[in-house]
Amino acid sequence: ISQLRTEFKNRFGDFRAYKEEFRLFVAPFDIDVSDVPTWFQMEAIELQCSEELKAKFSSCSLFNFYKNVIVPSGQFPSLIDNALQVVSMFGSTYRCEQLFSKMKFSKSQLRSQLTDNHLNDILFFSSSVLKPDL
Repeated sequence: ISQLRTEFKNRFGDFRAYKEEFRLFVAPFDIDVSDVPTWFQMEAIELQCSEELKAKFSSCSLFNFYKNVIVPSGQFPSLIDNALQVVSMFGSTYRCEQLFSKMKFSKSQLRSQLTDNHLNDILFFSSSVLKPDL
């Protein structure tokens, strides 16, 4: 269990550096305006003063709030930038894990003689969205 804790600490230690960005993304109405960076304070005040946005935030999911309410309005560019940064962290992690799974499948014990160039070509074709016209 101690090894597992150490491994989790190593893997997810970087997330502590983004604690404020995550809080801002998940609960923009609950943050203390004095705790946010100065470049975002005016947007935070405007956001928290809007009763209409508070009602929409509590009535829909987090992603739908950003997708259907915040982004189309264009009223809070710093909040939008923060949301895009937070959401993209997990999407890029997913793509990396998916590529490593494909690599592990391609370079199994039966195919252990693959060169790096062949493996690179196989990964390129397996991760491409283009479909060959054979």
